[in-house]
Amino acid sequence: MWTAIVSVLYYAVVLVWSLAYFVFMLLLFVVTVAFDRERVALHAASRVWARSIFMLNPLWRLKVEGTENIDPKGRYVVTVNHQSMVDIPLMYVLPGINFKWVAKRGVYKWPIFGVVLWLHGDITVDDRGSVRRTLGFMAKGLEHLGRGTSVIIFPEGTRSRDGEVHNFKEGAFLLAKEAGVPILPCVIDGAKTFIKGWRVQCNRFTVRITEPVSAERVRDAGTRELMTEVRERTVATLAQIRERG
Repeated sequence: MWTAIVSVLYYAVVLVWSLAYFVFMLLLFVVTVAFDRERVALHAASRVWARSIFMLNPLWRLKVEGTENIDPKGRYVVTVNHQSMVDIPLMYVLPGINFKWVAKRGVYKWPIFGVVLWLHGDITVDDRGSVRRTLGFMAKGLEHLGRGTSVIIFPEGTRSRDGEVHNFKEGAFLLAKEAGVPILPCVIDGAKTFIKGWRVQCNRFTVRITEPVSAERVRDAGTRELMTEVRERTVATLAQIRERG
């Protein structure tokens, strides 16, 4: 019964807070869009909102590990496993770097959330598997990386139904090689266990930032070799997080 009460109160507070913050984001966009090409101000504002939705729930704990592995002046292709849509606000806890998401166009149809992604200028992808999709994604990714902005990709391509790490696709690794930038593998856990039905549950969210794969390693290794290396690290790190409990 108490989880139902907490859930209703939490949803009500988050809805009101998010609508108010959405208005603020629209105003911030209008004020900054002319000179903030990479939406740095909007990204900083989104980081505040993202942290708040986890802090507002008394049943949740958020732990971020490995922040020392990020160079605030660096630019990366960031990879992360995909457990649920909560992964997106979770990744806004990454400190110090501005980034763009690579997301399917369907996500942008979501009320409010999709508009915020559009405000950020994130990278949309269409026509899964087509040459047009690949070229468009690469061109936009290289453009942002060239301006010092990182790019985040779910290398699995879609959400995991069981919370485990599934096969990776090559896009993130091709982009990193073409741009000559490091890969920053991150691992999320807890994004499938925070809710049961409509009720929120006691839950710990973990985001672990692992050591980057250097630009030199990215340059010298084959694409599939890199893909295998990062996937194996992701699987091993997820297991470590779960073993710790």
